[in-house]
Amino acid sequence: MKERIVDAFNNFWIAIVDRVPEITIGVVLLFVFIALGVLLRRFAQRRLLVRIGDKLTANFIGRVIFLIFLIIGIVIFLNQLGLSKAAGGLLAGAGVSALIIGFAFKDIGENFLSGFFLAFSRPFRIGDIILVNDITGSVKALSFRNTHVRTFDGRDVFIPNSILIKQPLTNFTRDGLMRHDFIVGLDYGDDIAEATRVTLDELSAMQNITHAEGVEPFVIINDFSTSTINLKIHFWINTYDFLGSTTVLKSTVMQQVLNRLSKEGFTMPADIIELKIYQEGQPIPVSIRDNRPIKTD
Repeated sequence: MKERIVDAFNNFWIAIVDRVPEITIGVVLLFVFIALGVLLRRFAQRRLLVRIGDKLTANFIGRVIFLIFLIIGIVIFLNQLGLSKAAGGLLAGAGVSALIIGFAFKDIGENFLSGFFLAFSRPFRIGDIILVNDITGSVKALSFRNTHVRTFDGRDVFIPNSILIKQPLTNFTRDGLMRHDFIVGLDYGDDIAEATRVTLDELSAMQNITHAEGVEPFVIINDFSTSTINLKIHFWINTYDFLGSTTVLKSTVMQQVLNRLSKEGFTMPADIIELKIYQEGQPIPVSIRDNRPIKTD
């Protein structure tokens, strides 16, 4: 028994030594195809970026090209090792294997195909701000299985590609524009038309918001609340040119508008609630502003 094991090992070792040239060629060809895959992936990505300008699609197609060359290299390597039957079976059974794997790993296959649809339909690009399933953030990457989205509070969310295909997807920045708004409450005694003019004048002087035709800032009367007339102020930003945080920009715009309105003499009162407290049959009116009681004569 021991002699048989030794003989088998010796025969195996002799066979390996005899096939060193074929194995060496197979290893070299494998690395050549891997190198070709890397080079062609980079070349395709550069060309696609020039032609279509979409980094997301270019990266995805580059990965597919590399995967194809890797598979070809592995098949050639197996042939050089004398495993041509295994290589042939690998290729011949690819269809059946794909069917079996498709049923066994339905979600993985579904996400993989969804990645292809997303790459070629291009509903978003890298850097776009999207909303899907109550998740809002900036697109960072698209892989075979999921899409990497970074939310505004710093979370890295990896959304399965199939969800992006099945669920309604909102792209806030597809054309490079994104609209923000905020509300300012003015006193009923203020001149609303003048307040609107002052607000638009202040917005027109801001260089970090968009003033192109059709996307100019505008102001509307939103509603009449208990103590104020609420103006809703809308403005646009160019997400292609803007490098900072949209939240910080919105805060800056709000601060500048409020400072300008205050400087022009407009008041922004809080809600006022009047209570009547009866003492010895005589009412004593009390006004409450900002939750602080103020006694009046």
